[in-house]
Amino acid sequence: MNEPTYTFLSVSTAKPGRIDDLVELAKAPSERMELKVPGMIARQVSVDRQRNTVVVWVTFAKRNDLYDYLATEEGRSDHGEDNDMTDIIETFEMYDLVPVSGRLARVGQNTNI
Repeated sequence: MNEPTYTFLSVSTAKPGRIDDLVELAKAPSERMELKVPGMIARQVSVDRQRNTVVVWVTFAKRNDLYDYLATEEGRSDHGEDNDMTDIIETFEMYDLVPVSGRLARVGQNTNI
């Protein structure tokens, strides 16, 4: 397994009554990237319905693994850049993170992370 050096994280809130639409919107890009983007190590999309919020994190071996893919026509299409999301998303924040501690496998599982 590649050593993780970059994590994309986004936190979005949905407009009233649109949380399920936001979940579908938020999970699609990383699902489409799976097995296409070299260096993609792990991904998770989680919903906090009480806060009307969706959190996405995707970890890569290198930051360029993500951004080089997003620079391609396929990457832009997979990411949904042509979609109007303003009727679903109330707020959006994104972060470019450097992992400093973590575990991407179950405790006791034999890995080379």
